[in-house]
Order: sequence, then structure tokens, then C-alpha cells
Amino acid sequence: MPVKSPDMKDNVPPLIVMTDLDGTLLDHDTYSFAPAVPVMERLRATGIPLILNTSKTAAELASLRTTLQNTDPYVVENGSAIYLPAEQKGQTAHKTGDQVHILGARRSEILSFIQKIRVEEKFQFTGFADMEVSEVIAYTGLSESDSELAMTREFSEPLIWQDSAHQLRKFEALIANHGLRLLKGGRFVHVIGACDKGKCLHWLRERFTDSYGAQPAFVALGDSQNDVAMLNAADIAVIVRSSHHEPPDLEKQSSVIITEETGPQGWANALTQILDETLI
Repeated sequence: MPVKSPDMKDNVPPLIVMTDLDGTLLDHDTYSFAPAVPVMERLRATGIPLILNTSKTAAELASLRTTLQNTDPYVVENGSAIYLPAEQKGQTAHKTGDQVHILGARRSEILSFIQKIRVEEKFQFTGFADMEVSEVIAYTGLSESDSELAMTREFSEPLIWQDSAHQLRKFEALIANHGLRLLKGGRFVHVIGACDKGKCLHWLRERFTDSYGAQPAFVALGDSQNDVAMLNAADIAVIVRSSHHEPPDLEKQSSVIITEETGPQGWANALTQILDETLI
């Protein structure tokens, strides 16, 4: 049974699943998603949308979504933009053919400002705009082709911070005054617009509610600090345990699951439990 577009009037799906990728659906070190395949097949069979919500770019997701057989809406660059199937209303995303709803800032604006204050304040950091492909490969472990896709950013700039914690706080305050945010991810600190993964969940919840005439329940899965807004906004939050850092703290107190297993195995176990309890 194919997953339905959120613009199609039909029965409300029992759940909508929104997930982070690196360290959650994808293994932190190998990027494998093998343990999650049976659960993704189960979601497709029951008509439950699987919305990818990631720090990755739209270019990176193009081939990955094909591999995952994913045709649902998706969110890129830490909540900066929501991409929808091309036949839906929105602003055309020229690189993907999909439609995009932009919540964040353009990368050109971000780069202009952070390069200006780097000179003025003598901040020490290296961003993707400063790197060669070989450096991105070294920092991420991605292949050459995947690293090139990761560098095609439109709404954010990942940084390797090479200065003190005091300077980082100063940097964060300066960009906040300019309407930008600093988000700490698993490998990088990301400079983005006034957006986050949670705002995208709220936006999509309203869209699905308008389309179906009722509000579906969202399950969100993530492993790190940049997933907190998404996890807090969900009806059921799944913190996927990481072998690289402690689970993030949530304001949300109820309907929170912390997995025992890490990465895609923890992802699969938690969703299996939720689906078993929901689809009865």
C-alpha cells in the first residue's frame, strides 16, 4: 500500500513518524540502516509516512531517499526548509523538482555575516565554505561523492569550532543579534536561521490536520541536542541511544522512550514496540 500524500483526503494515518538520520536511522560510523529495513517496510505497508528531518542537504537526500524508497515530505539542514512532493503548492526547489517551504535563512546571508565577524573578532573556526572535499571526507567519513553533496548547502553552514568556549558564547550572541542560531550537532556546530526541527514538525502537523480533518499523532526519533525541539514537539519522543554522547535532556516528561540499543537497531526496536501497541 503506497504512502499517501498529505494533500489527499483519506483516513488519518495511525501515526506519522519523523526521524533524524545520522546516529538515529543511520549508524553514526558506518551510515548503515540495515536493522531498520523491516520496520520501514512495515511503515510503507500500513500507510504511515516516514518524514526525514536532518542536518543533511536536499542534494544529499535525493539519492538516499531513493535507496530508502522514501516518497514522503522531508526536512533539510536542521529545520531550515521543508520539501514536499512536486505536485503540491509551494515555491519550486530548482535543484530537486520538489516544492520547498523555507523557514530558515539563505546560506549566502549566513556566510556574509559570519565571515565578517570572524575578521572583526578574530574567531577561529573552519566552515564547509573554507574546506576542500578532502577535508570534509576527513571530518565526516563520507565518500568523495557524498562529501560533495554535503557541501551543496543552501540554508546553513557547519563549522568546526577551533576557539575557546568563551569565544563560542560570544559568537553565538553576535549571530543571535543578527537573527541567526547556533546549533550543536554530533560532529559540527551549525549556523542556521531562526528555525529548528520542532518548528517543522508543528508546520507539518498543521498541514496533515488540514488535509485529513483530524490531527494525527507524531512519533519523533533522534539522538542528539539538535533533535531536542523535534522530540519535545512530538506526541511520542524516542531518544535513540548513542555510543558517542549522553542522551539529550528534554522538557517533555511523558511519552518518552530511551532505547537500549544504539543507532538503527535502537530505532527499529522502539518503532516496533510503538507499532505493536498502536496497530492492534
